[in-house]
Amino acid sequence: MSSLISTSSVDPTYPTFPVLASLGIVLILLPSYWHFKSGNVGTILYIVWTFIGNLNYLVNAIAWSGNLHNPPWFWCDLSTALIIALNVAIPTSSLLITHRLYSIATIRQVNISKSDSRRAKYYEIALGVGLPALAVIFRVVVQGHRFDIIENVGCWPSIYVTPVTVPMVFLPPIIINLVSSTYAALAIRAFLKQRKQFSDILASANSGLTISRYFRLMALAATEIICSLPASTYNMVTNVAIMHPWISWEDTHYNFNRVEFMPFPFFKLYPKSWILINLSRYSLPVGAFIFFIYLGMSG
Repeated sequence: MSSLISTSSVDPTYPTFPVLASLGIVLILLPSYWHFKSGNVGTILYIVWTFIGNLNYLVNAIAWSGNLHNPPWFWCDLSTALIIALNVAIPTSSLLITHRLYSIATIRQVNISKSDSRRAKYYEIALGVGLPALAVIFRVVVQGHRFDIIENVGCWPSIYVTPVTVPMVFLPPIIINLVSSTYAALAIRAFLKQRKQFSDILASANSGLTISRYFRLMALAATEIICSLPASTYNMVTNVAIMHPWISWEDTHYNFNRVEFMPFPFFKLYPKSWILINLSRYSLPVGAFIFFIYLGMSG
């Protein structure tokens, strides 16, 4: 394998993505102090995962701008695992937000003990970290080779598309978004039933939320769902069209340690693949901007 594969092609949009990712990092960090202080696990995880995602894609975009050099393998193993985790992590964060808003809107117990509150937070952390970790483990089953290197993009996860890939990789973010949508609808319904007493409900829940913050959190989660669900569905439909039969573990992982290099002109032949890559990348800066618009300027 050559230590350097040079190409003359450069992404004409460069440095648009690095600039947007850098801005995304700044915008997601600016209001982070208040949100960490408030202890809303879903919001904290949204901040953490969005920051990690922007940083990961930013490093890759700069390091592999206009080139296809051999990577430090430990970095690409970590980077591609993060990309897989993010497909589930951001929707899960929104799910935790909508579930919390639903729980507040339907509160039955006026005083919630500290132990119950702490237990609920541990459960949310377990979901917010555990489901992305599970996604990374499942991906190993359908990981055709070590990883890809894409010019102007960097490290990219290898996924061998078979019928097994659908439930292990493509369906989880869709299901999580649908569950989150259900909680959001139920939370709005609960609010409409008792909107006159809603300020008292928020106070009794000791949530630290006002009605304004409640609905800004709801708007954040709803916007994420509206953006993520069509993108996840498009990703699944596009990949299913090129599905291979599942033969065996050995067949899927044949010559596993190879790295495939993809020059920028390659995607002129496969424009749908380029769309999918950029949907994944640009969703992170967009997520940071949306977060700042709804929650950045007023806590």
